[in-house]
Amino acid sequence: MTDLRTLTQKIFDDVLKGNAFDPYAEDPPRTLAQAYAIQDALTAALSDPAVRGPVAGWKIAANSQQLMARFKLSEPATGRIFASQRIDGEASLNVADYTEFAIEPEIVAVMKTGLNPQDTPFTRAQVMGAIDRFVPGIELLDLRHTDMPNTHIPDAIAQNISNVGAVVGGPGLAPEDLNVGDLQTTLHIDGEIVHDVTGAAPQDPLDAVTWIANHLAARGFALEAGQVVFCGTHSPIWYHKGKGRIEVQMSRLGTAALTLS
Repeated sequence: MTDLRTLTQKIFDDVLKGNAFDPYAEDPPRTLAQAYAIQDALTAALSDPAVRGPVAGWKIAANSQQLMARFKLSEPATGRIFASQRIDGEASLNVADYTEFAIEPEIVAVMKTGLNPQDTPFTRAQVMGAIDRFVPGIELLDLRHTDMPNTHIPDAIAQNISNVGAVVGGPGLAPEDLNVGDLQTTLHIDGEIVHDVTGAAPQDPLDAVTWIANHLAARGFALEAGQVVFCGTHSPIWYHKGKGRIEVQMSRLGTAALTLS
């Protein structure tokens, strides 16, 4: 097994240079615990103020029953969103900064107060009280030519599950006013609707935030005031080549948008 420091440096270099995804696979395959240990070490390097800055939020991945079954998971996966890559409001991005750009439209929880790990297990009521609002968002991904459907998921978790940022839209709704059953999500590319779906949240967003709050507490971390939680995609990974404007609209929640130039 490659020592953690050497492995972390290899992944750090690949991520910053946009190199093709290398799982640095091991035999026997790495476990989820090993994957999160690598992600934590990678976070320590990426959160340097000169690199990506502190953790400004969290993503939840593979939180539908179908995806958990596909990846042989008993619970969802999670990764970090860093401060320099979080955009609140419409984003302007440079297409040249990405190797294989993709997005996912998601409901986002904006935290009003933090959740102290000493107070676990958190209930839905506690978590609802800590959320300021739910808003629409766009998770930014650079797949770096990852064959995600056939990837050993701990290898992807170790590398922060391809996250390269997040667009946080609005205006949003108070958590008690959100009904995902009839929530319509439309994805527009250069003004054309390319994806239109209703009731596509992979799980109730409040349940998603409750899960991640307890998951992080078990790992010694906490959801903090002002952080965001991306609650799972409403579409398959959506790849985009070249320039263009991408807009996600969610009924009653509002809009999140970005322009690639």
